[in-house]
Amino acid sequence: MPRMCTQKQSLVALFVAFVASAPWGTAAFAAEAGQRPEVQRLFQAGDYNEAVEKAQDADPASIYLAAQALMRLEDGDRAGATFERLRASGEAWALVAASGQALLANDGARALDTARRATEAGADNSWAHYQLGLAASKQSDFATADRAFVRSIEIKNDFAYAHYYAALAYQRQRQLSKASEHFDAFLHLAPDAPERQAVAAIMRTLK
Repeated sequence: MPRMCTQKQSLVALFVAFVASAPWGTAAFAAEAGQRPEVQRLFQAGDYNEAVEKAQDADPASIYLAAQALMRLEDGDRAGATFERLRASGEAWALVAASGQALLANDGARALDTARRATEAGADNSWAHYQLGLAASKQSDFATADRAFVRSIEIKNDFAYAHYYAALAYQRQRQLSKASEHFDAFLHLAPDAPERQAVAAIMRTLK
C-alpha cells in the first residue's frame, strides 16, 4: 500500500511538471493574449522607430507602446493618431487612449480623470494602471502614482518602465529602499534601456 501511494505521488509530480512545461502553460497563454513581445523589447531598448513599425496592425498593448514610443520621439501628431486606434478596443482601452491624448494636450487633470476611469473599466488591464501612474506623476500626485505602478506590476511584472516610474515616484517621496528595489528591477528587465547609466548613477547614491 505505501508503495502504491508513492507511485501515485510520482505520477502526480510528473503530471504537474508536464503541465508547467507544456506549450499551453503560463508563458504561452500570455502570448496567446495577443501582445507582441518584440514591441515591448524594442521599446525597452530605446529602439522606438522599430517598435512603432512592429506594432502595425497589432494588439492593443503593442499599439499603446507604439504611442508611448512616438511620444518619446516627440511626434505628437502620430502619437495622438496611434492612441486613437485604441478606441475601438473596448471601454478601458478607449479611456487609456483618452488619457494619453490628454497628456499630449498638457491637460493633466483630464488625463488623470480618464486614467482613473480606465482602471475602473479594466481592473485587470495593467496598461490602464500604468497610464494612471503616468497621469498622476504628471500632476505630482506621487502617492497615487506609486500605487498605480505597483498594481500594474502585480498584473504584469515584466514591463521595465512600470518599475522605473514606480522608483521615481518612491524617490520623490523619500522612500529610498522601495525606489532602490524598483530601480534594480528596471535594470534587470531592461539592460539596454537609454536610462540605464542614469539609473545606475542614482542607485549609487541610494546605497
